[in-house]
Amino acid sequence: MRLSKTLDAGTSGTNMADDDEFDFEAFYNKHPNEVKAIGGSLLAYFVVFEPLFQWMWDEGTRCGVWGDDYSCQGSAWLTLAYVSMASIVLAPGIWGAASMMVKKFTHVEKAKRDEVVWTAVVLLNGGVFWATLWLYCLPHTWGLLPWGSWDTNWWKIFPYIFVLSWFGLGPLFATFAGIGEKFKQFAEDEKRAHEFEEDFKTKLADSTDEGKKFEFREKKILDSTDQPLAKEGQFTSILGDMQIHEKYKK
Repeated sequence: MRLSKTLDAGTSGTNMADDDEFDFEAFYNKHPNEVKAIGGSLLAYFVVFEPLFQWMWDEGTRCGVWGDDYSCQGSAWLTLAYVSMASIVLAPGIWGAASMMVKKFTHVEKAKRDEVVWTAVVLLNGGVFWATLWLYCLPHTWGLLPWGSWDTNWWKIFPYIFVLSWFGLGPLFATFAGIGEKFKQFAEDEKRAHEFEEDFKTKLADSTDEGKKFEFREKKILDSTDQPLAKEGQFTSILGDMQIHEKYKK
């Protein structure tokens, strides 16, 4: 008894462990293009792009936000160049991730799903470029960054936080909000489609059952009237009730 319970517990534990394992082959077969796009994008970034162009990011961000010991002298624009090239390298990965996310909405038109995917690719990259421009590069050019000593530069924080931050991050926030709204709409459309299918299946099953009952009753009636003797007896009975000459009855 104990041995059997132990074996059952061990077997069930093994099965649960097997169920929890990620099946990469099945996942790849379901999303082949997306996996290739994400993998190729990450490989290109970490193996090729970052080793070659990391110096641009380091040099462009040396000025920082607070410190005033080092003058950028235009090197802040290297940050924008780095972000622009990185966006191009990572664009296939963004496409792959967005495409996998919209694939689950199988009842939504493909054109609408593709529109969301390309919106994510274009507007997310564009939003990052815009934010880098207005939150880092232009403030350095205008002297709003670095803030430096708080005693003499305290006023810089107000135009930066209350004006440039909203203006620079606005497109990114709008993009995320728009994509989220699209996903919400897709989920509602998917739910309505599932409800319609279930309702249609129920009505179809009910109509099929009623049709079978009707066919069964019709067959039963035909079986009782198709017998020759019954037909002949019925015909003779009708003739007997009619007042006509005997020769016409024959």
